[in-house]
Amino acid sequence: MVASGTLVGTQRIAVALISDQSLTREALAQLLDGDVELEMIGTAAEPLDAEPFLSDPRLRVLLVNLSLAGEAGAPAPGVALILASKARRPDVGVLSLKRGVDEALLRAALDAGADACCLVTTPFERLAQAIKAVATGATWLDPEISQVLLRPRAAFDAAHLSPRERAILRLIVDGYSNTEIAAQLGSSPATIHTHVIRLFRKLGVNDRVSAAVRALRAGIV
Repeated sequence: MVASGTLVGTQRIAVALISDQSLTREALAQLLDGDVELEMIGTAAEPLDAEPFLSDPRLRVLLVNLSLAGEAGAPAPGVALILASKARRPDVGVLSLKRGVDEALLRAALDAGADACCLVTTPFERLAQAIKAVATGATWLDPEISQVLLRPRAAFDAAHLSPRERAILRLIVDGYSNTEIAAQLGSSPATIHTHVIRLFRKLGVNDRVSAAVRALRAGIV
C-alpha cells in the first residue's frame, strides 16, 4: 500500500485506488496528480488495504478495479469491496473500473452501490470528469459502458415511473445531487443512487443532463 502525505489548506478532491494491476496504479496515480483539482492520497493492491483510506476523513472518491483477482466461484472481490465500502462510508463516492465491458460484472457493481462505471482505457479527461461528478454525489456511466447497460428505447411510457421516481426526477431537473435528494426525501444516498440508476434505464439515458432533457421533452415534470 502506498499513501501520500497529508494535505493542508486545500480543497482538492482526495482519491484512493484499489487495483492489483501495478501499471494501472502507477499510471492513474501520475495522471491524477497532474490535475490541480484531484489528489491521489494512496493506492493499494488488495481489498483489505482499503481500510486505512476508508478511515481517512479526507477521502471523497474510491476507485475500484473490478478485475481484482479472487477464488474461483467466490463473489467478485471488486464488487464485494464496493458493497463493504458503501456500508462503511456511504459519503464516499465509488467509481468502478474495468478493462473491458463485462455486462454482468458492471451491473453487479452498480447493484452493490457503485456511483460510476468507467473503462480503464477511458480518456483521462473524461475519467477526471467522472471522479469530480461522483465527488459531488452525482451518478456517472461512461458512454462506452452505457451503450451496453442502458440500451435506448424507441418509445418511453411515463406511466412506468413510480411516484418516488417522478419525485427524484423532478429534483434532478432542479439540479440536486444524490446526497441533496436524499436529504429532501428523507432517504439514504445509497437508496437514491439505486433509484437514479433505474431511472436512467427507464429513460434510456446515461447521465443526469440527458435525463432532465428527456423528462422536460416528455412533459414528465
